[in-house]
Amino acid sequence: MSESPSSISIPVSFSDPEIIVELTPEPAREATPASAPTMAMPCGPRRRLGERSSSGAPSSARRARTPIDSGELVLSTRDILSSAPLPRSRGARRLAAAAAADPLIGRVVADRYRILEVVGRGGMGIVYKVEHTRIGKLLAMKLLAGELSHSPEVVRRFKREALTVSRLHSPSTVQVFDFGASDGLTYLVMELVQGRSFADLLQAEGPMPATRLGKIVVQVCSSLAEAHRKGIVHRDIKPDNIMILAASDGSDLAKVLDFGLAKLREAEGLNDVTSHGTILGTPHYMAPEQIQGDAVDPRADIYALGALMYRALTGVHPFAGSPVAVLAKHLGERPIPPHERAPELGIPAGVSRLVMRALEKSPRERFQRVEELQERLVEEIRAAGSPSVEALLDSGRLRRLALRIEPANSVAPRPLAIATRDEVDAYERNLRRTRYGLAGGAALLLGLLTGAAAGALAPREAVFAGVEIEPNDTPAEATPLPLGRSARGQLGRRIDATRGDRDFYAFDLPAAEPGGPGYLSLRVGALPNLPLCAMLYKPGFADAVGQYCPGRPGRDLAIPALKLEPGRYLLAVLQDLDSYGAGQAYVHENISDQYALLAESTVPEPGREIEPDDQIATATAVRPGHACSAALGWAHDEDVFCVPPGEGSPIRWTVRAGFRESGVIEATPIQGGVEGAPVRVHPEPRGRSSEADALSPWQSAPAGAAEGSRCLRVRLTTDPWSSDRAAPSGGSEPYVVEADVAP
Repeated sequence: MSESPSSISIPVSFSDPEIIVELTPEPAREATPASAPTMAMPCGPRRRLGERSSSGAPSSARRARTPIDSGELVLSTRDILSSAPLPRSRGARRLAAAAAADPLIGRVVADRYRILEVVGRGGMGIVYKVEHTRIGKLLAMKLLAGELSHSPEVVRRFKREALTVSRLHSPSTVQVFDFGASDGLTYLVMELVQGRSFADLLQAEGPMPATRLGKIVVQVCSSLAEAHRKGIVHRDIKPDNIMILAASDGSDLAKVLDFGLAKLREAEGLNDVTSHGTILGTPHYMAPEQIQGDAVDPRADIYALGALMYRALTGVHPFAGSPVAVLAKHLGERPIPPHERAPELGIPAGVSRLVMRALEKSPRERFQRVEELQERLVEEIRAAGSPSVEALLDSGRLRRLALRIEPANSVAPRPLAIATRDEVDAYERNLRRTRYGLAGGAALLLGLLTGAAAGALAPREAVFAGVEIEPNDTPAEATPLPLGRSARGQLGRRIDATRGDRDFYAFDLPAAEPGGPGYLSLRVGALPNLPLCAMLYKPGFADAVGQYCPGRPGRDLAIPALKLEPGRYLLAVLQDLDSYGAGQAYVHENISDQYALLAESTVPEPGREIEPDDQIATATAVRPGHACSAALGWAHDEDVFCVPPGEGSPIRWTVRAGFRESGVIEATPIQGGVEGAPVRVHPEPRGRSSEADALSPWQSAPAGAAEGSRCLRVRLTTDPWSSDRAAPSGGSEPYVVEADVAP
């Protein structure tokens, strides 16, 4: 197991927050169209926070969702990549569980890339931090999602687009070094970036001064200009696809990522190759010709840049409303000029005119080349009295600004350096390998799961006495755990410098009814000095069924009802080594404190969510006039609620949020599989309300049945009204979702 780096991440597209990566050979389940989701038990009549049900259980009880179900690994966390202080990128921005929790950790791909930890996920798959074993440097590797990697046509397009993108060398572009397939894994190796996504920056800081924004967009223009000269149109420019780094002089450096992958996603027949029919993309940055399905050229990227600048300058998108309404306005409505939309922000009229020209409906009326937009921006920045813009046009100076100075007297172990293109290319030349050649990989599973297929099927016989039985570091040594009886354990002496103690337990979950599923209630008490993770496994499989990490020390894990197939399970309790953007995480020992563990077979209570419900296909059903109580129990937990098919009346969502120890609830309407604008729902007025920040109870715009499935996604994000900028942690604080017939 590897220690987490200090704020290292490289984001990918967060347009698909429900992406699934299949890592086991089990048969794939049939995807359910977004318009007709297969939902969990419907929620009951409306009940307020804290009100008791007929069974006497307080409404703070909540359902926890399983990120992994039936061999499919769902990594929840927004944007990925986006890990520098993780204010949730809107997106998915999120992150995976601890490095120790992923069975691919430690595996060597293509004979040279050792997987160290997950840094995020995106619309095309999972992104890992990897070590190039031959040069001893760090890179990022994206593994193509299982559904996509199983299609020969998708893989062929993936390799072709990756080959094209690997020829981009701008310092303002996230570099792609290598790609191929090995041991059934289709991978893309790229530059590892230290920074945060532009979406996170805007979410944390609000509207941006024109001069600062201009310097960022000038760099984005340089990246796009090189791509356009080589015949590459990005097609998905938005804040989530731009990383912001801190230069050695403290200025902002911008890097554009995901070139070529948007085109792959848009290819014929691929729009529905997502998690259970979810449509990729957001309407806020789409050019009219893109919306109409016409051929696009570089001017579509210019339109997206105009929409991005509008959002950054004013704090709001050019158009508001439901996704369908936003798309219609892109086609036929002129936006209010930025300086008129937010006169209190002092947006220069020249910058406002520049944005409006980029947002012209007809491509012929926009800037015809991104270099023209860049030149106008440079003129505006100079007119504002900022001479430093010159450095942003010099690629050599940009590369020097990106160099980081390591502390000379650091007491922490010296981390591996991040690989550069020259280092990777030199290695590849020495071995006479082309960048697109396939390489055989040697599979090495993490020691945590060694022997799982053999010994885990029959854990040792032992008498349960209410405490763990050491050693129980492996599945074969699992302590028997009778359901309904509490156990105590301790994460004591670590295995080695990079792997902490972990405790395995084995239990048998019965079916709630003959031939039906089982429901597990799981509670793990917190330790004061280190964050915990609980991992569920099926014996004989290296991939986890579920991973649940509250995210901070002192936070209990509580999953009132988790829907599982009946049978034997292995439960591992271990330290969470995800740094969540807060610096380097280290392996700890705790020989004085014990955690408490209780696993029970349960019966779901009506009116409460049942995990997993993080996808439209497994969403909790909420009928008009009813309410559902839920909670976001672990870091990157997400809950999805949908009105059942057949309910023809227009509906309006209501979210009631109470006080939280960490973060704030973010609600995103989803209409026909297309995401609307996310809204943060605050329990009390501690800041300025806006389109993105509202007080509880918050109500959505009406959603009609004719526009497709009507769903709502809820997750945690960083609270811009709070001084706490750390990644939000999970907890048992309840919230309520209601669906009402719209007037």
